[in-house]
Amino acid sequence: MLLRFVGKYQPPTAVAIYYHHVLDEDREAIKRQLDHLVRWTTPLPAHSSQPLQPGLRYSIVTADDGWKSFADNAIPELQARNIPVALFAISDRLGQSINGIAFDRLITRAELQALKYEMLTVGSHTASHPNLPMLNEAQAFYELRQSHDKLTDILREDIKLFSFPYGAYNQRLISMCREAGYERVFTCMAEFAKPGAYLTGRVRVDPTDWPLEFHLKLMGAYRWVPAAIALKRLILSVIRGSARVSKHSPQVPAS
Repeated sequence: MLLRFVGKYQPPTAVAIYYHHVLDEDREAIKRQLDHLVRWTTPLPAHSSQPLQPGLRYSIVTADDGWKSFADNAIPELQARNIPVALFAISDRLGQSINGIAFDRLITRAELQALKYEMLTVGSHTASHPNLPMLNEAQAFYELRQSHDKLTDILREDIKLFSFPYGAYNQRLISMCREAGYERVFTCMAEFAKPGAYLTGRVRVDPTDWPLEFHLKLMGAYRWVPAAIALKRLILSVIRGSARVSKHSPQVPAS
């Protein structure tokens, strides 16, 4: 409002969000969240590179892992509202589960092929969902390329999007993603998205988020979190360093 008052346009903003599970009991909650999303933002596909209009807010909806609950409960609601979505699948774990989760499973190959929503884009989430920086270069590239090629074979379309498991990446992995054939990659750093940028941060949302919490995430209020964490670590390191210096300083006898 202040920018408009002084005759300046508010710059456009875009926030990419990502879901995991949307259980049966979350169906009403996801409806409310998606209604809120289309009321406050203009949804964009994850591969969009179109220029953003000043003063408008945009959103990008994505989902990691490819959980059956998300396919069953979220995709129909996204389709009912014409909201584009990118689903990042784990190519070699289709139909299985990960991280010891027993209340949900990943969609099968057949279920993935049966997803016929025209505004759905399937991307890669590696072959087996490892923490990529913990692997050697050959293992990491296999995870990237194997998933790309297998999903391309399953869907008969080139897989162009990728998201890092656990949001873990480094600059070498970004280069390897390019080599593996991905045109855009996503992580979990909360920040404003720049459509067309190769690396895009996202903020996690869940159906259980409070309405205000979801709204603040959608508006980009959580983009300060990485900076706040870094500042906290810096303050703690200074405090601990001061404590160590104090502990080992010679004691001056009282006069």
